[in-house]
Amino acid sequence: MGAQADLRRGLGFVRPLGRVGAGMIEPADLPPPRIVDLPGRGRVTARVVEGPAPVLLLHGWTLTADVNFCHLMPRLPGGMVAMDHHGHGRGPQRDERFRIEDSADDHVALLDALGIDKVIVLGYSLGGPIGLELARRHPDRVAGLVLQATAMRFDSVVDKITKPLLRAVRPLTRYDVGRSLPLRFFNDTRNRSSETKLLWQWLRRELVQCHPRVLVDVMLAEYDFDFRPHAAALAGVPTSVVVTTKDSAVPPRDQRDMADRLGADVVLLEDDHDVFLAAPKAYVAASLEAIARVTT
Repeated sequence: MGAQADLRRGLGFVRPLGRVGAGMIEPADLPPPRIVDLPGRGRVTARVVEGPAPVLLLHGWTLTADVNFCHLMPRLPGGMVAMDHHGHGRGPQRDERFRIEDSADDHVALLDALGIDKVIVLGYSLGGPIGLELARRHPDRVAGLVLQATAMRFDSVVDKITKPLLRAVRPLTRYDVGRSLPLRFFNDTRNRSSETKLLWQWLRRELVQCHPRVLVDVMLAEYDFDFRPHAAALAGVPTSVVVTTKDSAVPPRDQRDMADRLGADVVLLEDDHDVFLAAPKAYVAASLEAIARVTT
């Protein structure tokens, strides 16, 4: 069954997407979008809710902030801010290859433009490395750190096999091959969640906004990432880690290793890497608990 699912996803990499149908339903209660000019980085779209303890939301690979956090955004009474990463959705667009350090600086530039001093940084998957780098490079801006379904190093057996393959196929991305990959991956998720099924037309629009070249470059940047030598730099930063115990993308043992190295509180979430769409109530509950642990 697992091999068949992998084959479907692989074939989905080249299948046409079709059109987004009429009657699209968008998530309820999302904060209104705000256009923000970032000096030297261009114009971006952000979602901002003012409050005494704002949470900076850093989304995962292939996603937008809206997709990753659509169920969490309306439930952050202390405030929040979110934008898409470089090359994703409505985030900064530039010709340079994706770098985790640059993306961390992008989000600090957003905080500067909004006049926000300190935030609780919450990073999901790819957002984890970006959040770690943000905390290391800009410690005065971080009141707390919440890391979800992520790790300090991505070097599993699958990762080691995938890295040279991605380098080999990168030239093909100039032909826009692979744009539908995120959509095909989450196609299985809608069978697990009635909310996701209801939002599927909206997700079809959101999940194809990242250019395939960026998809590959982000993965290669993650494979080169290793925060373990810098873990001590975050000593004293209140940190909690949400471990997705059934994660098929980021091994739970690597998530726990990160928590150990950071001396972080651990919140267990018994689900897979797509939990934020597959089981949104459980995801929101775990997120709020993890945020509370770094603020009390």
